[in-house]
Amino acid sequence: MFKVFLKAWLFCMGVCLGIYGHAEDGPPVASREYQLKTAYLFHFAELAEWPESAPVTICLQGNSPIRAYLPVLNGQQIDNKAVSVKLGTLIAIEECQILFFSELNALSQSVLAQAQKYHVLLVSDAEEFAQKGGMIQFTLRDNKLKLVVNLASVKLAGLKLSSKLLRMAEILE
Repeated sequence: MFKVFLKAWLFCMGVCLGIYGHAEDGPPVASREYQLKTAYLFHFAELAEWPESAPVTICLQGNSPIRAYLPVLNGQQIDNKAVSVKLGTLIAIEECQILFFSELNALSQSVLAQAQKYHVLLVSDAEEFAQKGGMIQFTLRDNKLKLVVNLASVKLAGLKLSSKLLRMAEILE
Protein backbone atom coordinates (compact mmCIF):
# COMPACT_ATOMS: atom_id res chain seq x y z
CA MET A 1 0.00 0.00 0.00
CA PHE A 2 2.75 2.41 0.93
CA LYS A 3 4.52 1.80 -2.39
CA VAL A 4 1.33 2.58 -4.31
CA PHE A 5 0.77 5.74 -2.29
CA LEU A 6 4.38 6.81 -2.67
CA LYS A 7 4.25 6.28 -6.43
CA ALA A 8 1.18 8.47 -6.81
CA TRP A 9 2.55 11.05 -4.38
CA LEU A 10 5.83 11.32 -6.28
CA PHE A 11 3.95 11.48 -9.58
CA CYS A 12 1.67 14.21 -8.32
CA MET A 13 4.49 16.17 -6.71
CA GLY A 14 6.54 16.01 -9.89
CA VAL A 15 3.74 16.96 -12.22
CA CYS A 16 2.13 19.48 -9.89
CA LEU A 17 5.38 21.25 -9.12
CA GLY A 18 6.35 21.08 -12.77
CA ILE A 19 3.17 22.86 -13.77
CA TYR A 20 2.70 25.25 -10.86
CA GLY A 21 6.14 25.63 -9.33
CA HIS A 22 7.43 28.11 -11.89
CA ALA A 23 4.68 30.69 -12.00
CA GLU A 24 6.15 33.99 -13.17
CA ASP A 25 3.33 36.11 -11.74
CA GLY A 26 3.80 35.08 -8.11
CA PRO A 27 4.01 32.14 -5.75
CA PRO A 28 2.57 28.69 -6.47
CA VAL A 29 -1.24 28.57 -6.42
CA ALA A 30 -1.75 25.71 -3.97
CA SER A 31 0.08 24.04 -1.14
CA ARG A 32 1.46 20.63 -0.30
CA GLU A 33 -1.85 19.88 1.46
CA TYR A 34 -3.81 20.11 -1.79
CA GLN A 35 -1.19 18.17 -3.71
CA LEU A 36 -1.58 15.40 -1.17
CA LYS A 37 -5.39 15.56 -1.37
CA THR A 38 -5.13 15.23 -5.15
CA ALA A 39 -2.96 12.13 -4.77
CA TYR A 40 -5.48 10.72 -2.29
CA LEU A 41 -8.38 11.29 -4.71
CA PHE A 42 -6.52 9.25 -7.30
CA HIS A 43 -5.98 6.50 -4.72
CA PHE A 44 -9.65 6.56 -3.75
CA ALA A 45 -10.42 5.81 -7.40
CA GLU A 46 -7.99 2.88 -7.28
CA LEU A 47 -9.19 1.56 -3.93
CA ALA A 48 -12.97 1.93 -4.36
CA GLU A 49 -15.20 -0.56 -6.10
CA TRP A 50 -18.29 0.55 -7.98
CA PRO A 51 -21.18 -1.78 -8.89
CA GLU A 52 -20.54 -1.14 -12.59
CA SER A 53 -17.17 -0.82 -14.27
CA ALA A 54 -16.69 2.57 -15.90
CA PRO A 55 -13.92 5.08 -16.53
CA VAL A 56 -13.35 7.26 -13.46
CA THR A 57 -14.49 10.85 -13.52
CA ILE A 58 -13.38 13.00 -10.60
CA CYS A 59 -15.45 16.15 -10.20
CA LEU A 60 -15.00 19.29 -8.14
CA GLN A 61 -17.97 21.34 -7.10
CA GLY A 62 -17.04 24.76 -5.74
CA ASN A 63 -13.86 26.78 -5.53
CA SER A 64 -11.42 24.75 -3.48
CA PRO A 65 -7.68 25.36 -3.93
CA ILE A 66 -7.52 21.70 -5.06
CA ARG A 67 -8.82 23.03 -8.40
CA ALA A 68 -5.25 23.97 -9.33
CA TYR A 69 -4.04 20.37 -8.96
CA LEU A 70 -6.85 18.13 -10.17
CA PRO A 71 -6.09 18.62 -13.89
CA VAL A 72 -2.86 16.61 -13.47
CA LEU A 73 -5.07 13.53 -13.04
CA ASN A 74 -6.65 13.94 -16.49
CA GLY A 75 -5.62 11.02 -18.66
CA GLN A 76 -4.02 8.97 -15.89
CA GLN A 77 -4.87 5.28 -16.10
CA ILE A 78 -6.74 3.08 -13.63
CA ASP A 79 -7.37 -0.46 -14.84
CA ASN A 80 -6.54 0.64 -18.41
CA LYS A 81 -9.20 3.36 -18.30
CA ALA A 82 -8.41 7.04 -18.51
CA VAL A 83 -9.31 9.27 -15.59
CA SER A 84 -11.11 12.48 -16.43
CA VAL A 85 -11.60 15.57 -14.30
CA LYS A 86 -14.55 17.98 -14.34
CA LEU A 87 -14.39 21.33 -12.60
CA GLY A 88 -17.39 23.57 -12.07
CA THR A 89 -19.90 25.09 -9.75
CA LEU A 90 -22.88 22.97 -10.79
CA ILE A 91 -21.98 19.50 -11.98
CA ALA A 92 -24.51 16.75 -12.71
CA ILE A 93 -23.76 14.17 -10.04
CA GLU A 94 -24.46 11.25 -12.37
CA GLU A 95 -21.43 12.28 -14.48
CA CYS A 96 -19.04 11.60 -11.57
CA GLN A 97 -17.65 8.57 -9.80
CA ILE A 98 -15.97 10.82 -7.21
CA LEU A 99 -17.37 14.23 -6.32
CA PHE A 100 -15.31 16.61 -4.16
CA PHE A 101 -17.24 19.36 -2.40
CA SER A 102 -15.47 22.52 -1.31
CA GLU A 103 -18.30 23.53 1.05
CA LEU A 104 -20.45 21.65 3.54
CA ASN A 105 -23.64 23.49 2.57
CA ALA A 106 -23.49 21.78 -0.86
CA LEU A 107 -24.22 18.47 0.89
CA SER A 108 -28.01 18.10 1.03
CA GLN A 109 -30.42 15.21 1.41
CA SER A 110 -31.05 15.45 -2.34
CA VAL A 111 -27.33 15.13 -3.09
CA LEU A 112 -27.03 12.17 -0.72
CA ALA A 113 -29.98 10.46 -2.43
CA GLN A 114 -28.46 11.04 -5.87
CA ALA A 115 -25.08 9.75 -4.69
CA GLN A 116 -26.81 6.56 -3.56
CA LYS A 117 -28.73 6.23 -6.81
CA TYR A 118 -25.71 6.86 -9.08
CA HIS A 119 -23.03 5.25 -6.85
CA VAL A 120 -20.96 8.40 -6.39
CA LEU A 121 -18.21 8.65 -3.77
CA LEU A 122 -18.63 11.99 -1.96
CA VAL A 123 -15.45 13.59 -0.60
CA SER A 124 -14.71 16.90 1.11
CA ASP A 125 -12.39 18.68 3.48
CA ALA A 126 -15.26 20.60 5.10
CA GLU A 127 -15.62 20.11 8.84
CA GLU A 128 -18.32 17.62 9.86
CA PHE A 129 -18.75 16.40 6.27
CA ALA A 130 -18.63 12.72 7.27
CA GLN A 131 -20.92 13.29 10.26
CA LYS A 132 -23.50 14.92 7.94
CA GLY A 133 -23.56 11.92 5.58
CA GLY A 134 -20.55 12.57 3.36
CA MET A 135 -18.45 9.51 2.63
CA ILE A 136 -14.79 10.55 3.00
CA GLN A 137 -13.60 13.63 4.81
CA PHE A 138 -10.08 15.05 4.87
CA THR A 139 -9.17 16.54 8.22
CA LEU A 140 -6.00 18.01 9.65
CA ARG A 141 -4.95 16.69 13.06
CA ASP A 142 -1.60 17.48 14.62
CA ASN A 143 -0.55 19.01 11.30
CA LYS A 144 -1.20 15.71 9.52
CA LEU A 145 -3.80 14.90 6.91
CA LYS A 146 -6.22 12.26 8.19
CA LEU A 147 -9.27 10.54 6.70
CA VAL A 148 -12.70 10.07 8.24
CA VAL A 149 -14.93 7.54 6.47
CA ASN A 150 -18.69 7.31 6.96
CA LEU A 151 -18.97 3.62 6.18
CA ALA A 152 -22.78 3.57 6.36
CA SER A 153 -23.01 6.25 3.63
CA VAL A 154 -20.48 4.38 1.49
CA LYS A 155 -22.52 1.18 1.76
CA LEU A 156 -25.82 2.97 1.03
CA ALA A 157 -24.29 4.15 -2.27
CA GLY A 158 -23.43 0.56 -3.19
CA LEU A 159 -19.70 1.22 -2.99
CA LYS A 160 -16.95 -0.84 -1.43
CA LEU A 161 -13.70 0.56 -0.10
CA SER A 162 -10.53 -1.49 0.08
CA SER A 163 -9.33 -2.54 3.51
CA LYS A 164 -6.08 -0.73 2.61
CA LEU A 165 -8.01 2.53 2.54
CA LEU A 166 -10.08 1.75 5.61
CA ARG A 167 -6.98 0.95 7.68
CA MET A 168 -5.78 4.52 7.15
CA ALA A 169 -9.06 6.09 8.27
CA GLU A 170 -11.15 6.81 11.30
CA ILE A 171 -14.41 4.94 10.66
CA LEU A 172 -17.88 6.29 11.42
CA GLU A 173 -20.58 3.57 11.40
